[in-house]
Order: sequence, then C-alpha cells, then structure tokens
Amino acid sequence: MQQARSRRAFGTSAAAGQQSSNDSGAAGKKAGTPDTPQPAGTTKRSLTFAIGGILALLGVTSYTLLRQPSGVPVEVATQSKPTPSSTQTALESVATKRSDALKKLDSLTNKERREEAKRLGLLTAEEVDAVLHAKENSWFIEPVAGGSRLRVDTNQVSSNDPLEDYLAWTTLSSNATNRHMFSVFDGHAGYLCAEQLAARMGPMLDKSLEVIAQLAELKKGIKKPEFEAGDKALVKTIRQIEREAGLNWDHVPLALTATFINMDYELVTGALAEFRKQQQLMRMDELLGPAVSGSCGLVAVVDTEAKEVVVANTGDSRALLGVRLKNGTWKAVRLSQDQTADNANELARMAREHPREDSVIHRGRVLGGLMPTRAFGDCRYKWPLEAQQDLFPILYSRGHRYATTPPNYVTPPYVTARPVIVKHMLSDDDKFIVIASDGLYDQLSDAEVIGSVSQWYEAHQMSASTLTTEDDNAATHLIRAALSTDQSGRRSDTYIRRLLAIPPPHSRRFRDDISVTIVTLNAE
Repeated sequence: MQQARSRRAFGTSAAAGQQSSNDSGAAGKKAGTPDTPQPAGTTKRSLTFAIGGILALLGVTSYTLLRQPSGVPVEVATQSKPTPSSTQTALESVATKRSDALKKLDSLTNKERREEAKRLGLLTAEEVDAVLHAKENSWFIEPVAGGSRLRVDTNQVSSNDPLEDYLAWTTLSSNATNRHMFSVFDGHAGYLCAEQLAARMGPMLDKSLEVIAQLAELKKGIKKPEFEAGDKALVKTIRQIEREAGLNWDHVPLALTATFINMDYELVTGALAEFRKQQQLMRMDELLGPAVSGSCGLVAVVDTEAKEVVVANTGDSRALLGVRLKNGTWKAVRLSQDQTADNANELARMAREHPREDSVIHRGRVLGGLMPTRAFGDCRYKWPLEAQQDLFPILYSRGHRYATTPPNYVTPPYVTARPVIVKHMLSDDDKFIVIASDGLYDQLSDAEVIGSVSQWYEAHQMSASTLTTEDDNAATHLIRAALSTDQSGRRSDTYIRRLLAIPPPHSRRFRDDISVTIVTLNAE
C-alpha cells in the first residue's frame, strides 16, 4: 500500500445534482503560486456566498442553488435541519478568532508567519465540532426494481477562501434507474472551472449515454437516430474514441471518456472560439475565466443493478474501495490512478508526446508549474501561443493572475482532460467507496483512510456491533481523523484544534481543502 504524501507540518458549493455542499475557507498548490488574488468576474460566486452567509445566520447549513443557464442563482432550497443555536455561536466564535489571527499574521514576514501559526490560540472542542459539522450531509438512495440501497455521506472543510472544491451527484436517467453519479472537482487557480464542471458534468454524461445508445441502435440497424444540432460534436468524439480503441467499449466507460473530452473542449477551445466570434469584452470573464482556472475531476458511476462501479479520473483526486475480507480484516483497493509526475506511466506519456523537451516535467510539475499532468481548463498549458499573446495581457489586467505563458512553451497542448478509466465488478465483500480531493490524501494513506471509515462502518452498519463513533456522518468521521493526524502519524485532539484555528490564506501552508463523499453499498 502506498503511503500518503508528506504531511504538512507546523515547522456546488453550489454543485449540480440533487445534493450539494460547500464551505468557505488561496489558490496555489496545483497551480504553483500560493496566495494568488482571485480573478475578476466573481460576482456570481460572491452572490453564492452572500446567500450562504445569510442562510447560515438563519440556521440553514446546506442548500442547493438552482441555476439558470447563465449560472446565476435563482432560488434556494433548504436540504437539512436548522443548525442549533449553540453551533451558530461556536461558528461565530471561530470567525472572530480567525479574524484576529489574520490581522496578526498579515503583519509579519513569511518566515515569522509560519512560526506564529504554531503559537495561535487553539479552538475549543465545541468550535472544532461546529466547523466539522457545518457542511455535512447524509441521505439514502432507495433502489428501483433490482437495485440495492445506498447511503451517502458528504462533507467539506475549506482551507482556501473561497473553497475551490465542488461535490456533485445525480441519478442518471439514461437507460438505468439504479445508476448514480458521484463526483469531486478539485479546482486550482480559482474555483471557476470546478464550478462549471459541477453544474454541467451530470447533464452531459446523461446526454453521452443517450447518444451512445442511439449509435448502438444504428449499428444494429434497429433505428436511425435523429441527433440534435448540439450533439454533433459529442457523436464525433464518441466515434473517434471507438476508432482509437479498436473495439466496442461498454457504454459507461465510453460515455465518461467522451464527456470528459467534450467538457474540456467546451471550456477551453469552444469558449475561446465563442469569445473571438463575439468580441465582447463584457463577456470575457464569463467565457474565458473557467479556461484560465483549472480543476481535477473524478467521477464514479455506481450501478447497483449491474453491481459495478466505473471511475473516470483526471488529475489527483482519488477513489478507494473498502473491502471487508472473510477474516474480518479490511483492504483498501484503489479505483483510480493519481496523474502526477510521481506516476511512471504519466511521465512516459508526457515524454512520448513532447520528445526532445527536457523541461516538460520540471521540479515535478508540468513545465515547472502544474502538479497534475491531466486537468480540465488550464488554458495556459493548452491554448496556442498566438491566442495567449493576444488575450493573456487583457485577462491578467482583469485580475486573472494565472493568465501567463509558462516557460519553454513549444508544443502545446501539454495537459489533457482525457480520463483514466477503472471498472470494478462489486461483490458482497465490497462495503463502501471513498471519493475525495487530494487534500484528504495529503493527510492520510490509503490504509489509514479505509481503517478510519471501517471503524465507522462497523459501528453504524453492523447490527451486532457495540462500537460507537464520535460522528454519525462517515465523511465527518474521516475528515476529523485526517485533520487530527500530525506529521508523524500520531492522532491528537490538540493538533486539529490548532490546525483549524489558522485562517485562510495562511492555512494553505498546512492543509488543503478537503472534500469527501462516502457511498455505503447495500446500506442498512
């Protein structure tokens, strides 16, 4: 079992779908530049957080923003019980402590800040609980016909302000009523790309499945499909993937691959073409902001009737399967591959695609800047140089600080959103799936993640168990374990009380945003 990456030491959301959660908490680690100002054109997100703040004061802890096509929130629907007044009081106390700490840290040099962060006053246990429970959600998905019941637990704890992660889920409507999509989008260089992915991935995946089913009927001579005008690009992508693969893929892997490729095309290339066509400066941020920003993306499709899970991953978020063996021990099985310079397959791919460019991976990053070797958005690694020279000075002047051309930019594109697919047939031993952004795995190894969730599982899903856990929500239980585990692997309540006291953006020196979805299979 691979160990977690080195822990940070002291020395969507308005997501699409039927469930969403978010938190507010500086872009940097993946994009390569910490504490970067947020880009211009963030009024929609500002409105989102303004509504969230108002709802928090009113005692609402979770909500879905129902959007018009433009992305403007038009209605707010509550989805959980009101927050107790004691929790609201604790959250207000946390805000005050972080505000005071921010003033102190902002007055210091970088070196002094790191040392001072270790001396900040601790949060109380009640304040830690309030932060951990503020964005948690749990619900069941009941089966239709031959499916099985699922329990879903989600939570997010931010380090960036605003949070750059999005969680999204939906029940897919194409062909199967027991087929569900769960996803995490870990943004970098801002939230704009991840926001678009969360809102659009589910509908596009449904459309891909629909088009593939129509093409299958065409092959069999059953029916000649009548594709809508907007489907032509998707049909072209699907047929190209099939030609490259040289075989007939299963529908879900094919649909996921086509959706990821087409989604990135729309965000990066399509948006560029649309802007050049319109030449409206007032729409520049709306059209090109998500392209300048970037995001990793992991989508898991769980089919409880077919008893399979298919995972598509672009970037370094990760999905794990918790397997309970016959002897009662637990095993962690990876359902995704991290796509970074630590992955030998990715290094070889990059070398093949950019021969004679020794700097394609520099200091463990793409052209010395981007950590993941696959990502959505990130047009600075994809657009032709001519487009960058034309538009980046304007975008930069409008606050998009990542609108800069990397050094040694010779043979773009350097980054792809094409996912790596893993398909797994579920057995009775497979108990739960953990889907999380890399902020979780910065803190815990695969074995530690499954070990933590298995404790929760045995306490909550095994009727004969006498075990108990501090948290009823599985995702909260896991995040608490992650933020309580120090650099040496020891768990300490003091550590999480200190870690959560550090305000953004300075908290990014010690932890990343953490977003977690846990899907319990055959839930009781």
